[in-house]
Amino acid sequence: MDRDIRKMNDTLVSIFNTVLKMEEEAVRKASYDDISITEAHTLEAIGTGRPRTMTHVANILGIKVSTLTTSVGKLVKKGYVHRFRDENDRRIVKIGLTERGAEVVREHEAFHEAMVKTAIAGIPDGDVDRFNALLDGINDFLVMKSGMAHAGGRPFALKPVRLAANELPVPIVQAGMSIGVAGSRLASAVAMQGGLGLIGTSEIGYRTEGYERDPLAVNLAVTESEVARAREAVSKAGGKGLIGAAVMWDHVDAGKYVKAAVKGGAQVIVTSAGLPKDLPAYCSDRKVALLPTISSRRAAAAITKTWTQKYNRTPDGFRFQGPLAAGILGFRESEMEKAYNDRYRMISEIKAELGKLENCPLIVGGGIADRSDAEKVYGYGADGILMGTRFVATGECDADEEYKRLYLNCTENDVTIIRSPMKTSVRVMKNRFADMLAGNGSCDYDIIEAVKRGVDGDHDNGLIFCGVSAGKIDSIVTVEDVFREFTG
Repeated sequence: MDRDIRKMNDTLVSIFNTVLKMEEEAVRKASYDDISITEAHTLEAIGTGRPRTMTHVANILGIKVSTLTTSVGKLVKKGYVHRFRDENDRRIVKIGLTERGAEVVREHEAFHEAMVKTAIAGIPDGDVDRFNALLDGINDFLVMKSGMAHAGGRPFALKPVRLAANELPVPIVQAGMSIGVAGSRLASAVAMQGGLGLIGTSEIGYRTEGYERDPLAVNLAVTESEVARAREAVSKAGGKGLIGAAVMWDHVDAGKYVKAAVKGGAQVIVTSAGLPKDLPAYCSDRKVALLPTISSRRAAAAITKTWTQKYNRTPDGFRFQGPLAAGILGFRESEMEKAYNDRYRMISEIKAELGKLENCPLIVGGGIADRSDAEKVYGYGADGILMGTRFVATGECDADEEYKRLYLNCTENDVTIIRSPMKTSVRVMKNRFADMLAGNGSCDYDIIEAVKRGVDGDHDNGLIFCGVSAGKIDSIVTVEDVFREFTG
């Protein structure tokens, strides 16, 4: 081992062991003498603020709710914690600290504050920020390695995953491409193969009678009917996969789309474009799986924290779309290069975050064109894969044949990045309209109307969403062909 590396390793191990011994000594000498270090950390997780749900505290500690229940029971008997039912929802149990418990937390926090202040006393004020940045870098690396440990060097095999009350036999997810590209025909074909077929709900009814008079009412009605039609088709064919709906969360009526999809029988709701911190408010049925799309570990943690505190539930999975996907991306132009370079690290970090939860699979998409791409993300912690571009180029895709042929004629150089009205990046095929937007950097346009034009056949003046791998499409195949490639 290199001398400098050995010294760093020895120092890190020494710091860990020393802090552990100091904590043990602090607990032994404290005014409270009937609790362990683990129990003290449980009290810290409960916190001195407003009461928290058991699910929330278990998530903070990275343990199962059943394990926490045993620990909390002991702390209640010792007089450190009180347990009660939420006044607004009697099904939810919350826990808070008694005054005795709060005193333990204040004393333990004072110990940590004094320890850190003493440890950094010799560091010049101007270097403290730099020291913190170095520690953050080490922590980020360890989190990433933890995520890879969850993957555990598994041989590639798309094994069934649990999504709320339903099992997904083959964790291949078809992207919920909106405005008529992914409807009941494509979604049901995917579910018949054991995957998750998503119906894109954005402007789903724009070709339906009555749309011009009341677009929202028509969109909601078509969302419900398309989900129901897909569920019926899968049921008749004896398919074992699932049907879900994809909802753009930044839409003012996103909650209504969720309710319409659930009414139609959606087994999964996937959201994108924003953090759906109040999604459970629109779907209280815990048999329906809720999967937010995220672009970072912090986003996953923020959603989980809010849901556990407000709704006493955790996400049933997360979807990481990444910087190589089609359409609207969760990264600004200035962030794209870093996102490219950090893609696999981000997958590992998110996987490590989800490892705190009892069952929360990670679906990874963006740039997955063939089996080797899937094997790579699987190696970094993905439990399933998401594809859009591959499913556009299938006979079952709801888009018309002329639209599909655009993918056959697309080359690597025909894919470009423009700015969205939301200031994030958008990946599309080059055409006159896209070239104009890319050339002047404009984001002052109606992206929904532009996509409509593209789907309706105005391929020069509309937008054609596509992934970075669109240039690899060389034939129109069946959905079964796609599944065979990744599962055979």
